[in-house]
Amino acid sequence: MPGKPKQSNLVKFAMANLNLFRISIPLITLGVLLLLLLQPGHNAAGISRFDPRAYIDRGDQVEKRYDAYSKRLAKHYAALMAAVKEHAADLLAHLQPREPILHGYQVLPRIIPDAPPEMHPHTNLVGYSWPWTDRLIDNELQEITRRELELRRSAETTSIERRATLERLAQDYGHQSRQLRNIHAHIQYNRLWQAAIAADRSGYDQETALLSDVVEHQRIIDRLNRMHGGFENSQVSLDAPLGIAELTGSLRKREALLNRRIDQTMGQVQSPNFIKLENSDIEWIFHVPFFTDIKDHEYVAAIKKIIENTWQLIDGKNRYRVELDVTHVATEVLYMNEAQPSAGQKIEIRRHLEHFPSGAAILTTGALTTHVQKHAIVLGPHPIAPQVLAHEFGHILGFRDRYVRGYTNLGKDGFQVMEVVADSDDIMAATASGVVQRAHFFKLLRERRAPSDAPLGRELKLISG
Repeated sequence: MPGKPKQSNLVKFAMANLNLFRISIPLITLGVLLLLLLQPGHNAAGISRFDPRAYIDRGDQVEKRYDAYSKRLAKHYAALMAAVKEHAADLLAHLQPREPILHGYQVLPRIIPDAPPEMHPHTNLVGYSWPWTDRLIDNELQEITRRELELRRSAETTSIERRATLERLAQDYGHQSRQLRNIHAHIQYNRLWQAAIAADRSGYDQETALLSDVVEHQRIIDRLNRMHGGFENSQVSLDAPLGIAELTGSLRKREALLNRRIDQTMGQVQSPNFIKLENSDIEWIFHVPFFTDIKDHEYVAAIKKIIENTWQLIDGKNRYRVELDVTHVATEVLYMNEAQPSAGQKIEIRRHLEHFPSGAAILTTGALTTHVQKHAIVLGPHPIAPQVLAHEFGHILGFRDRYVRGYTNLGKDGFQVMEVVADSDDIMAATASGVVQRAHFFKLLRERRAPSDAPLGRELKLISG
């Protein structure tokens, strides 16, 4: 797609991990000044020239610190467990290790309710880097030091005071354990995306320029909103509105220019040929054929219902919707004379997808995390929300993500990976708060002609009401 970096299998896997880890990662709010100082492909003052191994070497340093931090937390856990067993055995339930999440063939993620929408996802320009991951480790090491001291001091207190301390420490350990996994997710994220940037600097230079446009666009919209609110709520002189009008007009022109530029880059859709369009006078149906080898037919029906209920829209007298035409294919049919994967078995996704017939999308299992690979939704074991399933289906239709990932060169510290949401109302940008929009169907109609070969102009007239 125009403006989108070429993505290897490694990068696509990274996208899946980013989108669907379901781990809360702290965000770094960056000022727009950062974008002005760190232009794509260039270094700011004080930043050394690009070192092709910097992101690897710095990552090795951070991962070594992470290993030491992990071992220290394990040592604290052992000491806490021993104290709880001796003095407050009823608290052991707080310290039971989590069952590992197993992935493999026919392992289905539990469908959970959608998360509440973020209040203002469009305002966040966020960044991830090795120095930030290092800082997270520092914070957790300080917490471990504090809790170790509390545990040692509890031995010198009364039994009632000791129990209160042990109860608090046992409950706190759950948070420490989550933070450990969170930092591990940061490390995986940086390993994958910094490698992708190093492999495609020119592609990510384009994405960084796009990120700068998106940030400026959002700043203008925020400024216009503040100006509008301030003008309505304040007493101004008669001469003031003229100046405000001139400034507002200038800002609106710039906003419109940026909006067109962003949409030209991100708004293109490349839908696969197997999607068929059916229309009557007032209804447009996009038929999407799917092959699936998932044995649980009720589960497949639930996914079908989620996607169809989400990807529909009534616009005046017109209705637009997708309809999934699902064909179940048994594993023994897919593999014929080859050895068939058993339930729970680890599989190589690329080779597994090659067993499916062409000419349709695919719904299957066996991934580490749920993601789209070519025209296949590959389910991982982690719980998944309806909005996420609908977002992934958007990729099957041919839409790209409407968040942007750019970078700055931090010299010896590798790269800082930066992200921003281009449209907080779009399901392809902000999964929790976004929705399927009229524009999605408009763009699909531009890609598809009706079976009657009706002219495209008629389609655009219909969709515009």
